[in-house]
Amino acid sequence: MEKLIIKQAGDNHLEEIKDIVKEAFDRPGKNEHFNEWEFVDKVRNDSGFIPELCLIAAVDKEIIGYIMLSKALIGKNGGLSLGPLAVKPSYQRKGIGKRLINYGMKKAKEKGFEWIVLTGGDYYTQFGFESASKYDVVLSNNHPENSFLKIKFLDSNREVSGKMRFCDSFYNENGELL
Repeated sequence: MEKLIIKQAGDNHLEEIKDIVKEAFDRPGKNEHFNEWEFVDKVRNDSGFIPELCLIAAVDKEIIGYIMLSKALIGKNGGLSLGPLAVKPSYQRKGIGKRLINYGMKKAKEKGFEWIVLTGGDYYTQFGFESASKYDVVLSNNHPENSFLKIKFLDSNREVSGKMRFCDSFYNENGELL
């Protein structure tokens, strides 16, 4: 593989990003009411969007991966949420996602953020993400996604607890998590 470059995504990359996210998430049995590629556009127009933490991975000028970190709250403590993370299927299982996550965490720490949350499986434990319930961090009482909520503290001396809230784009018009 040619040299991988990770850099901030620009507005000129949006269509390619949407294509990558669509390819990575379009699968049988997916939620027909939620499209990750439309979600990307929605978050980019939200006050929780941080352009410097919207990153692409490219090889030979071809965009092959994408990650976005956006603002989130736990109680009144500001931090980040990670997602979506997408890699073109032909480049999956080659370490691209790992490099995007590690680079994103490095940039987040440089910007002074102390924690990152996400909803996801055990894949993320290799990056130091732990069950958020260990710290009494929840989306809301009895929310089905609580069991998938993970947190990573970028500053090992920092801990937060309480109700977690993603930026507004993560919720529908009734205030329910998409």
